[in-house]
Amino acid sequence: MSYSAYDPEELIRLRKLPELIPLIPRVLLLIWQVSPWMVIFIGVMAVISGLVPPAILFLMKLIVDTVAENRSVDASWLIVIVPLAIIFGLWVGSAVLDSINNLVETILYERTENTTNKQLLDKACKLDIAFFEAPKFYDQLQQANEHQWSLQSLPIQMFSLLQQVLQLGALIGLLSLLHPLAFVALVVTVLPRFFLEGHMTRASFKLHTELTRTMRQLQYSSEVLIQREKAKEIRIFKLGDMFRGRFLDFRDVYISNNRKLLLRFMAYNISLSTISTLGVGAVSIYAVIQAAEGSITVGTLTMVFGAAQQVVGLIGGLISMLNSVYQTSLESSRFFELMDLDLQSIDGALAPPPVESPAIVSSDLKHGIELEHVSFSYPAVDSEVLTDVSFFIPAKSKVAIVGENGAGKTTLVKLLARFYDPVSGSIKLDGRDYREYDLDSLRAQLSVVFQDFVRYDISASENVGVGNIEAIDDRQRVIAAARNCGADKVISGLPRGYDTVLGRTMDEGVDLSGGEWQQISIARAFMSETPILILDEPTAAMDSLRERELYEQIHRLSQDKTVVFISHRFSTVRMADLIVVIEDGKTIEVGSHDELVKQQGKYFRMFETQAERYR
Repeated sequence: MSYSAYDPEELIRLRKLPELIPLIPRVLLLIWQVSPWMVIFIGVMAVISGLVPPAILFLMKLIVDTVAENRSVDASWLIVIVPLAIIFGLWVGSAVLDSINNLVETILYERTENTTNKQLLDKACKLDIAFFEAPKFYDQLQQANEHQWSLQSLPIQMFSLLQQVLQLGALIGLLSLLHPLAFVALVVTVLPRFFLEGHMTRASFKLHTELTRTMRQLQYSSEVLIQREKAKEIRIFKLGDMFRGRFLDFRDVYISNNRKLLLRFMAYNISLSTISTLGVGAVSIYAVIQAAEGSITVGTLTMVFGAAQQVVGLIGGLISMLNSVYQTSLESSRFFELMDLDLQSIDGALAPPPVESPAIVSSDLKHGIELEHVSFSYPAVDSEVLTDVSFFIPAKSKVAIVGENGAGKTTLVKLLARFYDPVSGSIKLDGRDYREYDLDSLRAQLSVVFQDFVRYDISASENVGVGNIEAIDDRQRVIAAARNCGADKVISGLPRGYDTVLGRTMDEGVDLSGGEWQQISIARAFMSETPILILDEPTAAMDSLRERELYEQIHRLSQDKTVVFISHRFSTVRMADLIVVIEDGKTIEVGSHDELVKQQGKYFRMFETQAERYR
């Protein structure tokens, strides 16, 4: 796929109403799958809540008419007490059912949030590295994450809409007792608000969409000042004022744009509220005239007053709810856009297997890994990082990749781990192209230690165990992995040994030095039993003596493994069976240490330059 296939501008475009309508069934289906009985209960409650207020108004009319007609005669209180008792029962019943309904809505909301979070995280895990290295993808990811709540809110809003429609229909029936066109007068005065609020909703959502990047920058500026890892450098270079200033600047941009939007519509809001009030006044005056002429009863007059007020408020609320449903649908669309994102829609995404049943990688590497004329460039970048790279990694050999910074060594690691496919050329494992293998099967045979490894703020045992998640609770295996790379000495000195929480996120956490953290990361590699081990300069924070001891240990314990490692220390590199020299993304020399020294080429010059420092 070309890079243009992934179009962030299209993905953040405001969807029109016809595009949003199909989303509503998707949301309702999602909620139904979470809990059908809760959806049914909330729907029934919407119907009851919509009919109760008009019923109470009508009962109040009966009571007023009964009192007016019988105030001068000896009447039975029973004809008044019965409707009063019904009203009281409706009040109490509504209060009880509303409390239960709120509880059910809260539980449904939480369960739906769990479901949407799981779906979002599952989708994020399926996306290739290429998406995460495209900055604009984070705008989309952030919007999908921020608007998850809309999927829980939309069904509740739909039921509220149903409730208001039912209530409005019942009130129209009550107002028709005054005049069939009384309702029309109220609608005409309130209807302009519908168009205004629709425009406001669209403009507001458009503004927040356009400010997504600003909000990300605002969040980053804030996080820089409160993250422990950055605290020392922020203070030594006096960066606090700079990032605080940027935070306030980004915040001012957001506040300023939002204020302009609100001020733009404030005058319209005031005018339309005045017009709707005049509509209520006109209907009320007409009702008073009709009552004075004897055309309607006093009870009907009282009912019309209450119904007119409720209708105006209800129409306004209905308009607001329609716009809320529209806005929530817009926000829900962000979640579904991420869910529907084509895994192949960005340049650099891994190609699917060419056959329906891809090959399974054997746990015993027999021949080796061969790179044939491999070239690669990152998405949306014209220049090549690797150009026509070719070399062979024999099975069970120890291969070092060396070169200056920026030569393309880490990119090679990404290709060997199949985070990307070559733009041209191929990588073959035991004679078969990487792309012909099942991806999970391929990665199951690789263990990689990255130079930017993750420091997890979990227990020391779990920090090692993540190297093989299926065996994370196997304490003996964790201890053996730590012992094999010397990390056992570090962990044994901790307050609670392997149960000590690492990092400073938790109160009881204990931090480690850079070199100690690197030993933990290497222990993860020993947790696995993979035939291929790749080390991307994981010992940069160790002293040269400790690094050499570690690689000697790796060499001794990985006789049956294929090991590929990157290092800048030639005392370690010379231990390799084969050395590959990369320069400007090209392989310029391949051979053993002795062979390359005899050639007196690039490797020889690099080796001699470093050796001079120790003479």
